[in-house]
Amino acid sequence: MTTSPPSLSHIRVVLVEPAQAGNIGSVARAMKNAGLTRLYLVRPVDHTTGDARKMAHGSGDILYGATVTDTLDEALEGTILTVGTSARARKDFDVLYGPSEVATRLVSLPADCEGALVFGREKTGLTNDELEKCQLLCRIPSAHSYPSLNLSQAVLIMGYELYRTAANPDERPDLEIAPYEQIEAMYAHVAGGLDMLGFSSHHRPETFMRSIRRLFGRIQLEKRDVSTLHRIFRHIDRFVVRHNIQVEPDGPMSRANRATDVSESETEKTDEPE
Repeated sequence: MTTSPPSLSHIRVVLVEPAQAGNIGSVARAMKNAGLTRLYLVRPVDHTTGDARKMAHGSGDILYGATVTDTLDEALEGTILTVGTSARARKDFDVLYGPSEVATRLVSLPADCEGALVFGREKTGLTNDELEKCQLLCRIPSAHSYPSLNLSQAVLIMGYELYRTAANPDERPDLEIAPYEQIEAMYAHVAGGLDMLGFSSHHRPETFMRSIRRLFGRIQLEKRDVSTLHRIFRHIDRFVVRHNIQVEPDGPMSRANRATDVSESETEKTDEPE
């Protein structure tokens, strides 16, 4: 039995560097089944080829209407909740949410706010640097003997949970949530402020900055919350200048906040469409 799909137009599905056109087409079809309409592609292969069209089958509007970007930052611009997907926990990203919890949070975003589900490369998933840009990390439970889903299967499962949740949504809070780019600017200011204070950690700077991101990623930061943190760190900036304290202009925390760690990228075997 088919039903009129609930509105999920505020949720983006973001694919990072998909390598197979057929996979993109399969994702478009999975999205169509779940009532998702907004597909973002970061540095994809040509998604308009015959393989993509064949696998899309009736969802050409999503396939051809996809937004193509050069960076993940561009694809996430304007969102206030970003969920990264992973097949396993990692050392610095050990807090994993299930599809149901993620769906509830995305569906219940305040009105006029947007969220994103981010899926990684077919073979290697998302890098640690890309996961840092996500407030939440989601894992789809599966049998330990073969914990691998292909790209469209993962999108379909997440889409089903979103569809089911949207059919009976919770009341949306009336909050002014800070968008992605404001959150990233806040992290950059925090890292710079720590450098100005000469802060050092027993752990690697990258690990400490990930801890900060994980701390704030668990809560919905409003615009006024971000402004408060900026105000605190502006006072630190002024204190350093007023007392003529010598600081490293681009210190370890600032570099760590921008670091791209691909050495621990996810290795994940997936099926390709026939």
